[in-house]
Amino acid sequence: METDKEYVKNYYQGIYLTETILGNPNGDFVDNSPRNFDGEIFTTDKCIKYNVRKYIHESVEDLENKENIVFFFPRLVQGAKKEENKFKTRDDVFEFFKNEENPFESLIKCSPDVRMFGGTFSFKNEDSKQIYGPIQLTYGADINNAQIKRIQIGAPFATENGQQKTNGSEAIVDDAIISYDITINPNVYKNLLLKSDLELFKKSLWFGTNLRKSTSKKTDSKLLILIKFINEDNTILNIGELKELIEVSNKKQHKVNHETLKLNCDKLFKKLDKYCDFIESIDLYYDSDELILEYEGETLNEKTQCKLSDKFSFKDPIDLIEN
Repeated sequence: METDKEYVKNYYQGIYLTETILGNPNGDFVDNSPRNFDGEIFTTDKCIKYNVRKYIHESVEDLENKENIVFFFPRLVQGAKKEENKFKTRDDVFEFFKNEENPFESLIKCSPDVRMFGGTFSFKNEDSKQIYGPIQLTYGADINNAQIKRIQIGAPFATENGQQKTNGSEAIVDDAIISYDITINPNVYKNLLLKSDLELFKKSLWFGTNLRKSTSKKTDSKLLILIKFINEDNTILNIGELKELIEVSNKKQHKVNHETLKLNCDKLFKKLDKYCDFIESIDLYYDSDELILEYEGETLNEKTQCKLSDKFSFKDPIDLIEN
């Protein structure tokens, strides 16, 4: 890695919320139904990481100059058409780096998704290597009591006698609000995650998720909270999972009457209050026209008076583009 780069030194924890209305936030491999345990909707971290990687791939990747290469991403074999569904193996992708003096170090230098999420690597004539990535997301949990709905669908083609008998069904959720925990621990592999990688991650997380707009993969970013801890003597301070400390306070009204989504943050800030002296800042990204954060019955904003108020930084998602 280049020594003149700025690396992330502080430990972060965060919460990321998405919403899926009449869609499928993350289908399983059996029948593409929304993933669930006895009706309780959940999602995997991989579906979110894919959104990040796809956004980087489509926005800043430059294969010719080996810049911002997304290593863990499906790529067509040379000459294949998209509809042929013929993809390269991992060894094929390693070919990008085969002529480098140190392929593994070159890969790290060129691939932001490796610096973010890590991975396992095996180059020919080299020992296998593994990186546990600094940025990790948990499985997502629905906090809105989403219900799975099954709808009937028909094929556009008729049988030989002119009757359309081919039909089937698909499953969607009525309104799922999925909450993920984020941890960013630069100490798991020091001098790996760049500050520019963190900015790219936030941007790709938000807008990469928003770009996926189909029935099977339909989700909108709603809220990103990043808590930056004070870096003293490389202190690592994980205060436990936070994703279910935010609650939807108007579930029925939001679902039935399409009322602006309201999130109660009392439990979250009560926990964070205990660690106030260890927190440097709390960035809150959301669109205030679509979401209201509440604290002790009032709307959370710049005028809120609480122990953490001087740590808050309220940001619009458009700030992620401008950075």
